[in-house]
Amino acid sequence: MADESNSFRVATFCFILTLLFLFPLPHAVANQSGVTIESDSINLSDFQTTDDDYYNLEFNLTASNDGLGQNFVGQIHIETSAIDGTVLSNITVNYNLNEGDIESVSANLSLPNYGYTVITVGLSGDVGVESGSHLLTFQRTIHRLKPLNISIGPISSILLESVDSSGTLTGNNSLGDGDYVQFQIPIVNDGDYNWTGNLTIVLDNGINTEQQSTQELTITGMDTMIAYFNSSNQVFEGSFSVSTSLNGMIDDYTNDNYQNFTVQVNPPPLPLLSTSISYASQELISGENLEITLTNYNNGTVDYSGFQTCLFNDEIVYDSSTNISGSNSIVTAFSIIVKPGELECYFYGQRIDDNSLNITSIIFEVESALFEYAGTFSPSTTDGPWHVGDDATFSLLVRNTGSKQGNVALRIESSSVTYQGDLVTLEPDQAGEVTITVPLLTSGTQQLNWSLYTTNGDIADGINGIIFIPISDRQQYDLSLYDVNWDTEQGLSAKWAFNLSQGIDREMNLKLGYGSSSQDTFVYDVDMYLSEGQTSGSINFGFVEGDYVIIRAQEINWTAASSFSSFTKSIPQDRPDYSLSFNSQSNPNRPVAGESASVSLLLENKGEIDGYNGIVILFDSDGNKLGESTVGAISTDSSQTVSFNFDWPKGDEVKLTAKWDFGGESITAEQNFLSTKQTQESSDNFTIPWTGILSGLAISALVILAVRIKGDSTIKPKKTSKKESEKPTNQLSDVKIEIGCPVCSRQLRVPENYRGSVKCPDCSNSFEVDETEEESHEDNQQETADEIAEQKNDGKIEISCPECSQSLRIPESYDGSVRCPSCKTIFKSRDG
Repeated sequence: MADESNSFRVATFCFILTLLFLFPLPHAVANQSGVTIESDSINLSDFQTTDDDYYNLEFNLTASNDGLGQNFVGQIHIETSAIDGTVLSNITVNYNLNEGDIESVSANLSLPNYGYTVITVGLSGDVGVESGSHLLTFQRTIHRLKPLNISIGPISSILLESVDSSGTLTGNNSLGDGDYVQFQIPIVNDGDYNWTGNLTIVLDNGINTEQQSTQELTITGMDTMIAYFNSSNQVFEGSFSVSTSLNGMIDDYTNDNYQNFTVQVNPPPLPLLSTSISYASQELISGENLEITLTNYNNGTVDYSGFQTCLFNDEIVYDSSTNISGSNSIVTAFSIIVKPGELECYFYGQRIDDNSLNITSIIFEVESALFEYAGTFSPSTTDGPWHVGDDATFSLLVRNTGSKQGNVALRIESSSVTYQGDLVTLEPDQAGEVTITVPLLTSGTQQLNWSLYTTNGDIADGINGIIFIPISDRQQYDLSLYDVNWDTEQGLSAKWAFNLSQGIDREMNLKLGYGSSSQDTFVYDVDMYLSEGQTSGSINFGFVEGDYVIIRAQEINWTAASSFSSFTKSIPQDRPDYSLSFNSQSNPNRPVAGESASVSLLLENKGEIDGYNGIVILFDSDGNKLGESTVGAISTDSSQTVSFNFDWPKGDEVKLTAKWDFGGESITAEQNFLSTKQTQESSDNFTIPWTGILSGLAISALVILAVRIKGDSTIKPKKTSKKESEKPTNQLSDVKIEIGCPVCSRQLRVPENYRGSVKCPDCSNSFEVDETEEESHEDNQQETADEIAEQKNDGKIEISCPECSQSLRIPESYDGSVRCPSCKTIFKSRDG
């Protein structure tokens, strides 16, 4: 304000001098008459304010009245200027007043600038004498008010400070990850009117959004206020956005009422690392060990806890965890085999400062082996085509063109896995073949990246490349058994088939056999090469016992896709059921000893399949062979009668035995026949043998008594076939009991009222059945009958798997889900 006041005084002084020179006053007289300005008529007070861009200045001129009738003429000078003295406008108006006249003057002055304008008015010509209320000149300052103009300071004027969670300044020169932020935002009122409102700020760090507002503020005209905000959320490395806005009284220009900008956040404090590589000064010889020393420095304030790795010609020779505290260093060592190449070391595992010297390397130049092509420029292979799971073998001819011995191997990278062949040692100028075998794990066209590797030599530039080979899906196979059959000619037989999907020949182990729930018996076990498509055959197992036929397969030196490695098929359980019995009537009815007679036998097959061929032999009680007859196979549910003609043996009662041999088995039948008694001719001197008769009666009485003590009369032995021969003279009970063979414990079933001899079919032992055995089984008779009925009908049925045709036996009443033991398919029992 002091500078403005001085400028104003200087301008006024200069204006007055100008008037004195331009408008010289008349010579002084005793009573000066002329025109003056009435001070009270001026309508502008000093530092008056206005909102307009103009001002209508008004004042009065008055002429003195001396009674002389004078006329006064002259000019009114009106000038506007800025506060710094710059002239804005200059107006001159003439006046002509008679003595005693008063004239009103009005001037419309432009106020182009906001702020202060100085208005200066002066008279020239016939002017009067200036007194307290009469002026010859005057000056006024008018203030044009600026309208409301509120704004947020420019982005460059907004300050951001790093603070902690309590709002205390951290002293950091920049924002870092994890800091809180203090915002200092200027609010500028560039108008002459007061502003009332508040400031809102919104922060978005990509994770959280935060909004704050100040309380209501009042900023006077032409004043500035700083608004402070402390964030409640941390900022993270990268950037976050800031939006600010003014709320409340609005000025005409609103663009500066908002400020949106982005703030960059630096990383947190990080380790600042560097490494130096050194080794003992000595002559370097390829193939020898060399100790490398690493000196690692951490010039940062944060500890480093990570790893350090060194690569020698892209091969890892050192990899270890490394811990370096802030502003500290450590030393570590490892060894390498000297050869030409570059050793490069770097840190990883923890973030480090971008200014770290992370990668450090040195180059070794020594005489060594040098390997180059000795033939084709790419590895070759002789196997293929390939399927997933196969191995591919590659080979390449190389030559050592270096000055020293060295070793070399072939490397191949496939599906991010590196495979290496055996090292081959080559003398200088010697050539050799390097080979490698690579497993093929994925189908489609596979890319194999190949290169050479050496531990003590160098590889010529450009010896590497790419091989593309087509790989098909894994081959798969399936097994099947069909036409499983059992007959009386060959026993058990079956046909088998092995189906291999499209591809190369494969070596397989095949096993064929039969089994039951207890174990499997394999009679065919062979390794063979099988081609794509179906390979089939047939096998005869002979007369064996089992529940199913089984085929089992196993890959040799390859792996198939998901396949069933075994398959089973149920064995038909139908067998012939032969029975043999005598016709109880001989021909003639009571033959005479020595005369021709005949008996007949009934041969029956009650089984479900045709029977065997066989021989029927007839014996008398002394074991003499009376006849023999060859019998063909008897069809199911059929019978055949065989008759024998022979000279009737001696005896009142003749016991005959028939034996039927078939298929390695035998059944027998026995029958007693009555003969015609031979009587002596009467003689003239015939006398009654009373002594013999009486003796016979006595013996008969004793025999009858003995029989009553022992039990009923002895019944002839029964045959071992499933059907008992019916005795014409004694009806046997239909109820069966079980008795045990005293030699081998085989359980035999006989009628409960049977008495006589029994022959065990297993050990051929003959033993007597008497009343003791009957009594020992009477209490269990009902239970035994129930068990026999259960054995004849076990309540099970046979079904087949709809997926692989595997046979299964399940309860007849079961109606749920069944899981196939071969292919693991689950299906409803009714679907099988």
